[in-house]
Amino acid sequence: MSPADLAVDSGQCLLDLGRTGEARTKMTEGLALLPRARDKTRGIFLTYQAKGFLRSDDIEQALAVTTESLDLATRIGAGRCVTLVRELVPAFEPYRQVEGVADFLDRLRAG
Repeated sequence: MSPADLAVDSGQCLLDLGRTGEARTKMTEGLALLPRARDKTRGIFLTYQAKGFLRSDDIEQALAVTTESLDLATRIGAGRCVTLVRELVPAFEPYRQVEGVADFLDRLRAG
């Protein structure tokens, strides 16, 4: 397991424990360590990070990283990552009034 994987996995554990601030730090650290050759993994890690932002009610940031993940997954054909992004739809639904969320949800439904 690489240092990037370890940092993101640690962030996931911290998120599960409700320690969202620490989780965000670890996930950001892991994403920074991840080499570009692992873009599929990057897309998946971004969805994990989006979950943390959603739990912290940081909807704009969640939308930004989820959009980044979807763009990346679409570009490289990472089906698993697209599936993970689609699984976030229910968490975004209550925030349709936040700028960009409705358009993002419509994009997912169209694709």
